Amino acid sequence: MATMNRALIVAIVSLLALAPCTAARAGCVPDPQRGFVCGDGKEALRVFPETISPSGKLAFGWRTAAGLPAAQAEPAGEVENVLVRLPEGTVLGRLGGTYWATGEMRANRYDLLAAWSPDSRTVVEVANSRWDTDSFRFYAVGDADTVILDLHDLVERAVRAKISTPAAKGRVFRVREDLPVKLDNDGRLGFAAILFIPKSEEPAFGFRVELIVKTIKSSAAARVVSVQRTKLPD
Repeated sequence: MATMNRALIVAIVSLLALAPCTAARAGCVPDPQRGFVCGDGKEALRVFPETISPSGKLAFGWRTAAGLPAAQAEPAGEVENVLVRLPEGTVLGRLGGTYWATGEMRANRYDLLAAWSPDSRTVVEVANSRWDTDSFRFYAVGDADTVILDLHDLVERAVRAKISTPAAKGRVFRVREDLPVKLDNDGRLGFAAILFIPKSEEPAFGFRVELIVKTIKSSAAARVVSVQRTKLPD
């Protein structure tokens, strides 16, 4: 994955170098932290290089109403995660997470994952804070609009239904961003999830989950195909 991301970054840098100067100023340009900044002033946003799509044309990014801070500073104000079209820097929609990274600093105890389909037309966002999955969403990127579907509650209900109510009490739902999250071109999504008690030595309940997500025109719907109890790596 790291090798692929480096190759994509090199390809995008080459594309930006070939673009007209006016387009580069209005769009995304490489920064000293080996990432990309799109726009300037209070409209600026920073791209997360590790979230770039297989096509190299889309990515996740972040911004604030006050603009971007210096690389050594934390952002001032509320952080907004967005879906970005590269290299123009066009914002296609707001994501559910609030992760940030300057290249030298990053949000503490927060993780963000972009699981792209091979054709780069769809992506799943997993945004995890210290204990919780803050955002688990599906995005379908079209020419005219972006279709968004929240998967969090659907999946949480499905995994909780696999254990007794007393056993589920006090347990927090989390999608494991550190294990593979795979989305294919047909909308089949596979991933791992857990129900666990924070700050407890009680073992987590692990699950392998599979969904089908279908997009029709400007709407999307998801169906749980399977939920299997399993032991997951720590």
